[in-house]
Amino acid sequence: MASPEGALPAAPGRYGEIYDRGYQHYDGPRLGRRHAIAALIRFSIQRALGGKKRWTAKITPIVLYVVAFGVALILIVVQAFAQGIDLTPYTTYYSFLYLIVGLFIGTGAPEMLCGDRRENVLPLYFSRAITRLDYVLAKLAAAGVLTLTITLIPGVLLWLIWQLLGDSPISALGENIGDLGRVVLVGTLISFYLGSLAMAISSFTSRKAIAVAVIIVSYGVTEALVNLVAETVSNERLADWLRFLSPAQVTSNLTLTLFRSENPDALVPFAWWAYALAMAAAILIACAVMIWRYVPED
Repeated sequence: MASPEGALPAAPGRYGEIYDRGYQHYDGPRLGRRHAIAALIRFSIQRALGGKKRWTAKITPIVLYVVAFGVALILIVVQAFAQGIDLTPYTTYYSFLYLIVGLFIGTGAPEMLCGDRRENVLPLYFSRAITRLDYVLAKLAAAGVLTLTITLIPGVLLWLIWQLLGDSPISALGENIGDLGRVVLVGTLISFYLGSLAMAISSFTSRKAIAVAVIIVSYGVTEALVNLVAETVSNERLADWLRFLSPAQVTSNLTLTLFRSENPDALVPFAWWAYALAMAAAILIACAVMIWRYVPED
C-alpha cells in the first residue's frame, strides 16, 4: 500500500499509535491539609499493627495486647476470688506495663517511620498538602494514640471493674473518681513519653531492625548507667536528680506518687508533678529532635 502524499514511509518493524484517553483536571472536592494529616496518622497506626502485611507481622502487637489486658484481668480475678490479700492494683499494673509498652512502641515506632526513608516516599508526602512539620507531628500523634490503646484502655477497665467488685459499686464509683483521673494521666504521659523517645531514635535510620535494637537496648543500658552513676555520687540529692534520666524510674516514681495510698511507705524523693514535668520536657526534646531531622530540609 502506497504512503499518502507528503507522508514519510514508516520504518520497517516499527509501529506506534497515539491514544486520547481524555485526561482532565480533577474538579471534585479537595479535602486539604487536615484530611491528609489524619490519613497519615491512620496509615501509620495501621502499619505499626501490621495491616496489609503477612500474618507474621501481626503476631507481636497481638501478643502484647493480650499480655497487657491479661495482667489487668489477673488482678481483677485475684481481687474477686482471693480473700484477705492486700493488692496494689495500679502500681503493680503500671510497673509491669512499662515493659510491655517499651516492647510495643519499640517495635511499632520503626514501622511507622523507617519505611518511609527506606522506600523513598518522603518526596511524595511533601509534594502534597502536608509540610515536613505536619509529617513529624502526625507521626508523633500516631505513636501516642496507638500506645494509648495499651496504656489507657486496660487501665480504665481495671479501675471500672475494681469499683464494681466493691460492696457498694455506685458509691465506690463516686468516691474513687479521682483514681480514674490518675489512671488517665499516667496512661497518657507514659504513652507520649515512651512513644516520642522511640520515634526520635527511629528518625536517625532507615533500617527497622537497627531502630528496634537501639530502642530496646537503650532502655536497659540507660537504666544500668543511671543506677551506676547514682550509686557512685556522694551527694544523695544529686543522685535523685540523675534518676530523672531513667525512663523506668521516672514512670515508676510517677505512679508511686500518684497512687500514694497504695504504697504509703514508698520513698519517692519528688512530688508527682516533678516527674510529670520531666516526662513533658522529654516529649518536647524528642519533638525537637524529630523536627531537626526533617524540617531543615525544606
